[in-house]
Amino acid sequence: MKCKYCHKSAGLFSSKHKECELKYLESLSEIKSRLVNKFENIEIFNYGNVKQEFSLLMQTGYVSDTDFDDIVLEVMEMLFSGRCKMDAFLFPLFLVSVPLELKHAIVSLCVYKKYWCDFFEDYIRKLGVGEKINDEYSALLTIIKQDEMVAECLNAMLVSILDEKIYKCLEDSIINDEEEDEISCFVEMSTLSHTRALYSSVAYQKLAQSLVLRDVQEGKCVKRIKIYDLHLLLGKQENVLWVFKDVKGYIEKTGHRYIGGRNGVSMKVCKGIYYHWGANRGQSVLYQYQDFLGGGDFIVTNKNLYFLGVKQVKLSISKILSYEPYSDGIVLVKDGTNPRPYTFIGFDPWFVVNVMHLLVE
Repeated sequence: MKCKYCHKSAGLFSSKHKECELKYLESLSEIKSRLVNKFENIEIFNYGNVKQEFSLLMQTGYVSDTDFDDIVLEVMEMLFSGRCKMDAFLFPLFLVSVPLELKHAIVSLCVYKKYWCDFFEDYIRKLGVGEKINDEYSALLTIIKQDEMVAECLNAMLVSILDEKIYKCLEDSIINDEEEDEISCFVEMSTLSHTRALYSSVAYQKLAQSLVLRDVQEGKCVKRIKIYDLHLLLGKQENVLWVFKDVKGYIEKTGHRYIGGRNGVSMKVCKGIYYHWGANRGQSVLYQYQDFLGGGDFIVTNKNLYFLGVKQVKLSISKILSYEPYSDGIVLVKDGTNPRPYTFIGFDPWFVVNVMHLLVE
């Protein structure tokens, strides 16, 4: 049989020379050690150049290309688990030079995603009051987020910090200009703009609503939101303040039913003729029930509240007699000859209640 390392005869029952295997293992260890040393001393920038440096050692030590990539991946795991140091800002120069398959293996490491989340969170949380994310960190963040899996983890972490900032600003209900600028700067420098994570943040929605409320309070025309394909004819000087999607609407109605009735008795008089007596419909009783208006959009303007479902509802804010907010909806009663409660479910009514207060003052 031939030796799997030097490919020379190894004897009848052997697949390797012991000295070849020892040389192979020593070569692997030396490459690993030198790679770690290069990262720690900021000497490594290009995968191809580094591999070329080790070409003679790989050849004499029987180290294949696959073996070399395995060593690189092992070193990466050491770096990102904190077992050795590296310059985080220079790492992207190396990563961009790595073959695609190896690059995918590196960014798929659990410690890789954790490292960058911890790295950026530690930096951001150490910033002083009013201190902004600098351009160097923002640029690095943009590069690292080029991988979708890593970006998802980083965005979740960044939105968590953003939520804390927003709720702190909302402690006094309305966000001032200075607080708005600070949050806008954070969103931009943290590269959260136009991300799904940002738009799914409840706190960010609260922020936008708070800014709309501030505009209403100051008597400004609200132009913070853009609505497309809104099938609603607005009145003069009427503009949309907010749209809640996937809302369910109900209206309370009165029904009649009879209780205490009897079916009576039937008797056959002759063929085909029956006599029925003793039937009683009972007493008529009124009861209330919720008539479903369908699911659709609940639209808040500076003059009215609209519900666009299977059935459409228009409630003038100035003619709302009473309301009762819940954690996931609101009950509204409008003025009229026969006032009936409308119930809308599927959103936090905080914004609607505040809008009504501001507009009827």
